[in-house]
This record gives sequence, C-alpha cells and structure tokens, in this order.
Amino acid sequence: MNYADIFLAVLELASVLGLYVLAGYAREVVTTKWRICYVVPAIVCMTFTAFSGFEISMLGVYFGAVILLVGFLKDSVELRRYSCAVAGVCIIASVVVCNVNPGYRAPDYVADFKEGFEIMRKHYILLQYKEIDWDALYEEYLPQFEAADKDHDEVKNTLCWQSFCREFHDGHVSYVISEDTAQRANERILGNDYGLSLMTLENGQTVAVNVEEVSQIAEAGIRNGTVITAWDGKGIEEMEADRETPFSGYASRENEIFYQALLVAGSGGECAAITYLDENGQEQTITAKRLGTYADRLQNTFDILNQGVEAGNLSWSNLSDKTVCLRIKTMMYDSASYENGDHSRMKEELRGRLLELRQEGITGLVLDLRSNSGGSPQFIMAIAELLAPEGEHDYAYDGVWDEDAKEYKFNPDTGNYEVGNGLTYEGENLWRDGRIVVLVNSETISAGDHLTQMMSGYDNVTIMGFTPPNGSGQGVGGITFSKGQLTYSAVPVLNEDGTIFVDSDASRVSRIMLDKKIPFDKNAVRALFDEGRDYMLEYAAGYLEKGGK
Repeated sequence: MNYADIFLAVLELASVLGLYVLAGYAREVVTTKWRICYVVPAIVCMTFTAFSGFEISMLGVYFGAVILLVGFLKDSVELRRYSCAVAGVCIIASVVVCNVNPGYRAPDYVADFKEGFEIMRKHYILLQYKEIDWDALYEEYLPQFEAADKDHDEVKNTLCWQSFCREFHDGHVSYVISEDTAQRANERILGNDYGLSLMTLENGQTVAVNVEEVSQIAEAGIRNGTVITAWDGKGIEEMEADRETPFSGYASRENEIFYQALLVAGSGGECAAITYLDENGQEQTITAKRLGTYADRLQNTFDILNQGVEAGNLSWSNLSDKTVCLRIKTMMYDSASYENGDHSRMKEELRGRLLELRQEGITGLVLDLRSNSGGSPQFIMAIAELLAPEGEHDYAYDGVWDEDAKEYKFNPDTGNYEVGNGLTYEGENLWRDGRIVVLVNSETISAGDHLTQMMSGYDNVTIMGFTPPNGSGQGVGGITFSKGQLTYSAVPVLNEDGTIFVDSDASRVSRIMLDKKIPFDKNAVRALFDEGRDYMLEYAAGYLEKGGK
C-alpha cells in the first residue's frame, strides 16, 4: 500500500475507535453536537480520495466512512456502536485486499495505450513517410494491452509497448521503463542461455560467438567461429523467421539483419539441439542444457560487437605514429554549452589540437562515433566547421509550425514539410592534407547520424563500419505515463527541399551509406571474441595507414 492509503486507513480506524467510545459518552452527556463527529470520517475520506484518486481495493475504507454516518442520522448508542464495528471490519478487510490484490493502484495500461496512440497519430512527423497504417496498428495492439491490463502485468505491458514501437522502425520511437522492469522483460522474451550466441558472417555462414569457455558445448568442441548449421532440427534462416525481433527501432533493414542470428541462440526449452561442423567439417549434434536466461549473454555480445574506445568523451588516443583517434561518445561538451549552445571553448580546444597534430606529421584521423547517443546540433556544427571544406555548407532546416492546427505544416501533394529556418556553417578544412575515417555502428543515432551524414560529403572522409548508423535523426517528443515514457519523432529535421533529413522511408533502405564496409568474417570473430581486440578501430587505422585503400 502507498503511504496515503495507509495513513487514511489508520486515520479511519482511529476514528472508528474514537466514535465507538464517544457513543457511550454521548449517552451520559446529552448534546446534539456529538452527531457532527460522525460526519468527519466521511469528509476526511473524500478529501484524501480527491488527492490520491479512487482505488477499488480501498472500497472497504470508503464504505466504512459512509457507514459511520449512521451515527449522525440516528441518536442510538447501540446503532452507533454496531456501525463502528461494521466500519472497522470493512476497513481492516480493505487493508488485506490492498495487500493481496495485484490490481491495487495498478496503472490503466489500456488508457495509457489509447492516450499514447492518439498523441502519436496526431504528432508523429514521419507518418506518411513511413506509410504507417494506424487503424491496423490499433486493431492489432489494443487486445494485447487489454490482456496486460487484465493481468496487471507490467512486464507484459512493457513488451506490448516495445513491440508497438518496433513497428515504426525509428530509433526515436521507444518505451522507456525502469531498469529492473526492462531486465525482466528481456528475460521473458529472449529465451534461454545454452552457453553461446550466434552471428552470421559475410559469407552467409552462421557461427558461434561469445562461447562459454567452461561448458557442455565447449567440451563438445564448439568454439568461437564454429559453424552452426541447425538449431533444434531447423535451419538458421528458418529459425530467424520464427523469432520476432526484440531489437529497438533500426531504421534500416541492414542493421536488423546483421544481428538477427543472435536471437536464435535463445530458442529452446530446458535443452536445445545444436548442430555444428566439427574440426573435420563433419556435422555433429549436441543436446545442450539450459544454463539460465539469455538476456545477460546477449547484452554482453552486443557490448563486444559495438565497443568503442573506453575513454571519456572527446578523448584522444594514438593509433600509430601517423594516425590518431578522437572518441566522441555523445554530442555534448558540458552542461553549460548544451544549455546555451555556445561551443566556442570546445571548438578552440579542438582547433589547437588539430593544428598540433598536423605539425607533428599526423595524417590519419579516426572519429569514433560508435554508439554515439546524440546531443546538441551546435556541437555538431562546431566540429563540422573545423573539418569541412572551405566555404558555406547547409546543415538542416526546421519545419514551420502551424499555431492554429498545433502541428507542422505539411503538403500532402508533395509529401514534404514546409521549410523554415536553416542552419549553415562555414568550413575551415583544417585536415585538408590528411584523411578521416568516421567509424559508426547501429547505435550511432540522432545527432550522431547527423554528423555522419554531413561528413559523408567531404572528399577526404570515409564512413566505415560493420553496418550503417541507426538512421534516426528527427527531433524527439515524449509522453509520460505512470510506469514509463513513450518517446517519438515529433520535430521535423529537413533538407532544403522539405524532404526528411537522415531517416529512411518505408523501404527501410539506409539514407547514410557506408563508403567502406568492414567485413564481419572469421578474422573479426577471432579478434573480438578470442583476443578481446577492437577490430573495427584496428581496421580503420590500417585503412588510413595504407593511404585510404
């Protein structure tokens, strides 16, 4: 029970005892003023309920306060004491119900869904662009939220929201919940751990990765890089088709495909039949026992695949005598510059460092944007101004807000938004004599997408990664519920002609293309999972050492 309900129940019980005693006292000291005392519990109850809200499990407390009104209507000791006894029983029973009822003060998940759905339908700015069928979504998901509400199941509600958000293929559409609830949701949907994860290589083979060193499968000869040909008697592609992806909104299909085999490794019950190629290339099958839930191993595999330099934001590291790396984990310098948009101090620090590196003969620069979570557009422009070719460059344009309609002006005939103010920047080309690699992964999102898109047009820049960045670059809005928050793309970020900047449309083809795709092959598996090396960074450094070849 929450503190307000506990306080009200205790206060009402104290009133019951007091009024029970008062009934006898009122018989000895006859006055009509005692009748007013029997109204007070009802007034107190109504006042508390007005602030804390009605709760059906507290019905006994409410009913008890009403029963005590008998003492106001009837000047009878016996009737007053009888009503006090009944009220006390109702209040105590209500306290018991509150503590055993899973629906006590439970959020209304259906109301949350309807509210969030209607707000998104009105304000989600990629509605036409991504060809969202709102009626079909409502028909599909309303019964699911009704089931979660009926069961008072917070985890089921979380899974419903996560599934709903994935329909948009937009990294800015997400359901944010407490870490504990998110973990329980992952454990429920991701399945069981059998001691390994799976990834598909460039050549189409699916291999074991992140294999538990001391395990049943390791004893059978399964190692990182061992080819897995079937799972529970089915081919890997067939298993992938059977598993709904729990991954949050990847705008491009390419990112989703890259991780798809990971999900298969959680499939099965207490055991899973794993078919693999032994050292002689012969198929073998082992029935692996469940070790626990798969959520933790999957997260650890993600961490290994998506690693970035473990350093503070805007930290430099030397990769060789000719190449350096600048790690940009978030597009934020400090809280003050984030609030006021003034990144002049950061810009001067970076300018000074870049000029020093040029004097030292450094020619290769890696901008490590892996898992960059986004941030300030002014931060982006400060970096772009230093590295862009000389002259003026467009960044992006705002939409035009219609104050009457309370939405951004959109032309249904062209399918574009009306363009407002634009952001431009003046390039200094401080790295004109060198080459730059922008290193990205699927978790490079929002402002990280923006900087990648902008720099992809520079002649001396190569965009590189296993996959393109996330591809979600619109401004974000949010709706807060009692148990979580729904975020969505709410503010258009546009090109000069009113088309969408960065985000992919319903085709899910990435708008930000890699110039150089790092092959995810057995060399990558060995480096990442056996040797613990940063394969992507090494690949980028090697590319620059060879003069960008």
